[in-house]
Amino acid sequence: MMKGNKKKVAGMMMLVFIVIICWGLIDLLPTIGDPDSAPNTHISKVFIEEGPEQTDAANLVTGVLADYRGFDTFLETTVMYLAGFAVAMVLSNWLRKHWNADIFRATESFGGIDVKVTMPFIILFLLLYAAYVLFHGEVSLGGGFQAGALIALAFILYTLIGNLELNTVMLTQHFAVCVGGIGVMIYGVTGLLPLFYGGKFLEYSKLPFYVEETAKLHSIGIIFIETGVTICVMATIITILEAVLERNSLYDDRNK
Repeated sequence: MMKGNKKKVAGMMMLVFIVIICWGLIDLLPTIGDPDSAPNTHISKVFIEEGPEQTDAANLVTGVLADYRGFDTFLETTVMYLAGFAVAMVLSNWLRKHWNADIFRATESFGGIDVKVTMPFIILFLLLYAAYVLFHGEVSLGGGFQAGALIALAFILYTLIGNLELNTVMLTQHFAVCVGGIGVMIYGVTGLLPLFYGGKFLEYSKLPFYVEETAKLHSIGIIFIETGVTICVMATIITILEAVLERNSLYDDRNK
């Protein structure tokens, strides 16, 4: 009992310490909407005026996210993957000591004949739109995050309307976690490849691919990292869905 109280006190002290540190750092952050702040005085100007030439990106937003903030976007993708992994760990059935998908056999499909007829067309449209968003993110609005969410939505609809015992596409929780890791790895490998050819991390012009124009290497690199983001986002959302579906109970009975 004493150990439990000590852990609570230590946790509270750590929380108070973090709040104090964050409060002290507030003054260092720029004021929201301040026209004289650093982002509004020179950073945005550099992005707008020099971005197209430096990044060879037709889309300024993509140039910022994939070049200027490429490492930050990589960390965001990693954090999303870790968030899905954490949810899977928290909701996993630790009593059985293994992943459990028995609840699939007890789940009834959703909707009647009208839903089952029309939903496949909706799912097909979502997948086609996801591919469009992914491969046009270099030159227009879109990208890996949106494409991954669309594919995950298609899978969720497929899961809801289908016969879960007869579905040909089954992604268990642990498999979805592995797929998400592959997405992060694709992004990381794309960033590391230029290092072996005299470039910097995510310096697309140093990718080991032969093209007539160096600018095209940028598009190739963007497709690779956006594909990694798409796979990671899709797998993370599916991981969370499967973690909820495979959970036999929302309560742990540690006495059993």
